[in-house]
Amino acid sequence: MKPFEKLTGVIPPIITPLKSDYSVDEAALTGLIRHMLDCSVNGIFAMGTAAESPMLTREQRLRALLAIRDGCKGKVPFLVGVMETSTARVLELVKEAEEIGADAVVAVSPYYFRVKPKEIVKHFAAIRENTELPIIVYNVPVYTGNPIDAETVYEIAQFPGIVAFKDSSGNMPQFQKTIRLTSHMEHFSVLQGVQVLSVISLQMGAAGLIPGVGNMIPQQMVQLYEAVKAGRLEEAYRIQDFVVQLEDSLGMEGYSLSVLKAAPQLLGFGEGQPHYPMNKLSDAGLAKLATLMRSGGVKLAE
Repeated sequence: MKPFEKLTGVIPPIITPLKSDYSVDEAALTGLIRHMLDCSVNGIFAMGTAAESPMLTREQRLRALLAIRDGCKGKVPFLVGVMETSTARVLELVKEAEEIGADAVVAVSPYYFRVKPKEIVKHFAAIRENTELPIIVYNVPVYTGNPIDAETVYEIAQFPGIVAFKDSSGNMPQFQKTIRLTSHMEHFSVLQGVQVLSVISLQMGAAGLIPGVGNMIPQQMVQLYEAVKAGRLEEAYRIQDFVVQLEDSLGMEGYSLSVLKAAPQLLGFGEGQPHYPMNKLSDAGLAKLATLMRSGGVKLAE
């Protein structure tokens, strides 16, 4: 099994900056990674929901992954999402991740068709049997339709090389139960993917955060994490309130990715172009987002 340190801290699920012709903006991606690293993030998660991974072509995916790999190399863990509808298709992406030098892979349950908990266990067992890379289990039932409950996470966590669980369900009783069931596993991290639940999750014992707003405010998210760990809860909740405001802004024009991609544009990274057929954030929306980000002390590009 590939050596791997326990995941902790803030690990942004990085976007895939695109140009107006929908090619990958590698310069913007490299700049955004550098910015995140300057803010002391603890890893980069590529090809998650924020990356628009289900929409990318294989060429777009590979170009982005190579740029992210080069930006992370020797600095922070490079986590690669291998989300697909079936186990067989996931294994194809796992092989690609191995070939490009991923430090770990992140997999969801099979999706589109409904599967049972025991079939989810079989899915992760097959991934485990076909790679030496560490594996992060990712629960995002709003997109998969197949939630992974605490007991199933615990069963999967028994497999060698299963190192973490990212929960984006928002189901806090299940999240707390997962922490309780796995608390004796020193190698295993429970990570919160719902950014508005960051502070309470860390107080419960979560090892870290994988927040989409890490593309917008990586420095503040690191400060939030450090404040909770140091017991400075007033400071942590002040930052959390800004996170809630940013979360609210994601729906300003009906599609969160247009806002999520516009924020790095305001920071000087890319053109804010979502994948076709999604539209960019309007000029009015961009101005509204800029005002909000400045109100939270975010320094925007000139």
